[in-house]
Amino acid sequence: MTRTKTPGSSGTAVCLLVLAATLLLSGCAALAGIVDAGANLGIVDSGTVEAFNNASSGLRSFADSVDAARSPFTPEQEYYIGRSVAAQILRDYIPYGNPFVNIYVNRVGQSLALVSARPVLYHGYTFLVLDTDEINAFATPGGHIFITRGMIELTETEGELAAVLAHEIAHVVERHGLGSIRTARVLGAVQDGVFQVVDAATPEEVEEVTSLFTDTTGDMVDSLVTRGYSGATEREADGIAVGLLLAVGYDPYSIIRVLERMDEVQRAEYEGSRQPRGFSKTHPRPSSRIADLERTELASVTPGARIDQNAAQRRFDSALGNL
Repeated sequence: MTRTKTPGSSGTAVCLLVLAATLLLSGCAALAGIVDAGANLGIVDSGTVEAFNNASSGLRSFADSVDAARSPFTPEQEYYIGRSVAAQILRDYIPYGNPFVNIYVNRVGQSLALVSARPVLYHGYTFLVLDTDEINAFATPGGHIFITRGMIELTETEGELAAVLAHEIAHVVERHGLGSIRTARVLGAVQDGVFQVVDAATPEEVEEVTSLFTDTTGDMVDSLVTRGYSGATEREADGIAVGLLLAVGYDPYSIIRVLERMDEVQRAEYEGSRQPRGFSKTHPRPSSRIADLERTELASVTPGARIDQNAAQRRFDSALGNL
């Protein structure tokens, strides 16, 4: 597809706001680096450093407490599981080589993750474009989100791209990818604290943990790439995506436009008797998802965006014009 490419105390308060936004968008590790750099340059005083260390610790503790109440896995464990699944996905797909495309997709994705029910993850959300014309997107536990070049090419506006990413963020928020991990062996490893210190583990310990998840991660990859989630799960993610689009200011009907285009692709595949590819293998019929959304989440929502659509389109065309 070819797109047209378009060429004092108050100071401390501002600094606090900027750094708070950075915490949510980049994660605690990135925030610590920025705060330390600011302190070294004399931009951030010692009181600010201490305040943000306390705020960071408190936010992390709160997020961990909420996660512990909803899942048998800690945020660290969830991240490690998702990283293993992501590694298997990257054995079959090649990342898209244009860094500007990936930066843009990450910016759109992070703005949506920020307003989600889980804005802070152990290592934050990461978004990566896969270099394939297959039309699909995947989300692994812990915030690893993939979108294919083919899926991006199906979108025509920033709002439509945001709709796809919001749907995948919803899978992370609701821990849909962890649904298959219920075996006694894996849960036993969790209870025994096998990967409480994964980041500091020796190669031998990492190998031991990896062996525990070989079959499980294979099942999860098969679910994401081959079988997909249940229709109810996909519809739940669609509904959450509408809420994220509204929260950021995108037109919530952007998701309908993407689904309509996906439905056209799927009909063409079936009429041509081609083997279903990408989302056709792993998702319910887009037409049925559209009907559900129009009957539920979109029933009382007025179409339209709050953000500057002209500016959004310029960003979209500039970043993706030569995709």
